[in-house]
Amino acid sequence: MRHFWAALFLALAWAQEYRALPGAPTGHPGLDQSYALVYPAQVPKAVLFLVPGLLGGSTNFALLAEHLRRQAPWLEVWAWERRANGLEDRRGFQGEDPVTYYQTLPEPDLSPLREFGLDVHLRDLDLAVDEAAKRAPVVLAGHSLGASLAGLYAWAYGEKLTGLILLDGSPNLLPLSEEAFWDGQETPFGRAPGLRDLLSGRVSPVFQFPDLSPQTLALAEAEAFMAAKRPEETVPFGPYRATREAKALLRIDDHYSLFPAFSVSVGRAWAREGLSLLGLLQGRVVLTVRGPRSGPIAWRDTGEATDPRAFLQAYAHPETGFSEWYFPYRLLLEVAGYPYVRPDLKPRPLPYPVLALGAGRGLFPKPEDFRLKDLFPGGEGEAQVLPDLTHLDLLTEREGRTARRILAYLEALARR
Repeated sequence: MRHFWAALFLALAWAQEYRALPGAPTGHPGLDQSYALVYPAQVPKAVLFLVPGLLGGSTNFALLAEHLRRQAPWLEVWAWERRANGLEDRRGFQGEDPVTYYQTLPEPDLSPLREFGLDVHLRDLDLAVDEAAKRAPVVLAGHSLGASLAGLYAWAYGEKLTGLILLDGSPNLLPLSEEAFWDGQETPFGRAPGLRDLLSGRVSPVFQFPDLSPQTLALAEAEAFMAAKRPEETVPFGPYRATREAKALLRIDDHYSLFPAFSVSVGRAWAREGLSLLGLLQGRVVLTVRGPRSGPIAWRDTGEATDPRAFLQAYAHPETGFSEWYFPYRLLLEVAGYPYVRPDLKPRPLPYPVLALGAGRGLFPKPEDFRLKDLFPGGEGEAQVLPDLTHLDLLTEREGRTARRILAYLEALARR
């Protein structure tokens, strides 16, 4: 039973379909489409349409989708990918060694991304929801920044939906002053450019952060892809050697990751450990791995929230990935500063209740953090928090707690 969910994921993988969807016309025909990884139902009673967060791809939701489909065969799940996925060169995953392939990643023409802000993505999402609605009534669910986008969509087009779910995020996730929106601001990690910098061409149109560039994201996916196939194979890891499984999971486990918002609880390394100086500078206890005195660094499943091998299997898709390599910086800015570009988007009641699920170690660790009464005044809503989960564990945890709460909400909607 240790890796039951990994086996289940593989057994059901054939039932997925990756689709291109109509996109808003912007004068870039090759990019004017979005995508969805669809988990079809024979006779769907509802479509759960999932929107990923910052740097998130459709397979962020792979483990959650399998839980949902196993427990509710009547539910069809669509996991969305934004239009920038059309820039990704995924040919490396069709060969024998994607890690070597992505050691170099030629930069595509990124200039169209300067135009792809909130308005374009809301129109893309609207067209995608229309496609999903041809199958069954649509409940929209977003995670993190995807919850912000889903909430803004509901303010604009709420009558097209039959429900809304916010997963550790909301429209007020990243409030930004008008001055910072237009002219940028200083942060502990350096200057964050504003929209004027972006439109003038002075900065890259792609969101980038230390160790979160398009190439590092591609390489991380390639390493996880290979680890899913050959977890025990040993490879170089600095001055040491490590199993592919350990090398891939050390990037994202909550004990070792420098980025809490991108970490999961998947176990521990079998190795000597020390404290990370970069972690201490952040005011956090983050561990580094120095390697065992003999043999490779290995990985242990310690029974934490997320099954490590099931998590790695979520990367095993040649067509679509766990991350979005070319996330438009303009979209991040305009979601945070939506009042300055879309003043028509305002809090409003919806004709159905809203479900908000937080993570105990995530962005919304308390129910009141969602402020549902402010976001949807006069409407119905319930906020719950799943304790001891990280921001990503909410999507990947092995027990199915997230899925059970979503299904209870969907069943309550059906009884209305």
